[in-house]
Amino acid sequence: MNKFNRNPRTYTLRRSDSYDGVGMSISADSDTRTNHIIRDVEEGSPAARAGLRKNDRLISVNGVNVENIDFGDVLILVREGLSNDNLQVSVIHETD
Repeated sequence: MNKFNRNPRTYTLRRSDSYDGVGMSISADSDTRTNHIIRDVEEGSPAARAGLRKNDRLISVNGVNVENIDFGDVLILVREGLSNDNLQVSVIHETD
């Protein structure tokens, strides 16, 4: 059984004065450098307030599907969104 809900949710994140970024960490499979997961979401951060959760699977960043692209390229897309203060991410939530 798939542990992820395949209905993607899209969030737009903007920085706040109290965060340098948006308060989330992303990781990838160490062998393939794909399968991007939100590793952590800081309580009270823009990411947490938007509804992102630990273990959400990242599907797209700024409209670009990231499911099979290298982790370094995902980080570039995230930085671009942060530099414009308009980071859009789509995720699928892990189901209980």
